[in-house]
Amino acid sequence: MKTIDTVRLADSTSRATLGEILRRAVYAQLPSRFYGTLQLSMPLAAQFWIWGWRRTAGWLVVASAFGIWALGQQQIDGYADAADFAPVAGRTPSLVWRLVRRVGAVVGSLTALVLLLEGFAQVMAVVFKCPGCSG
Repeated sequence: MKTIDTVRLADSTSRATLGEILRRAVYAQLPSRFYGTLQLSMPLAAQFWIWGWRRTAGWLVVASAFGIWALGQQQIDGYADAADFAPVAGRTPSLVWRLVRRVGAVVGSLTALVLLLEGFAQVMAVVFKCPGCSG
């Protein structure tokens, strides 16, 4: 026997396109997964920084920054795992949440880029064994 919620959800998903269903699934799963990493990443990043593992701490900061981005995205677009997920037409997102989302994305992206470039420089230093190229 079906409950009212499953019937309403089945009716709403039967009219939805594949893109809408996938978007709903992604926006329901990713922010909550990133939020879980956000709770663990910052304390671990601080601990690894204290231990002297700078690159590992940097990657944990990247995971935390994208967790902050995901929280901002979820606040702006709404909680996609709700049965009545639909962005409200007249609602404009808060300036604070848009700023949080942008800052999280920029910090995460730039930190990841710096870490990738630094890793590439380390690989090139090993490949070319240039004594004066990298410290």
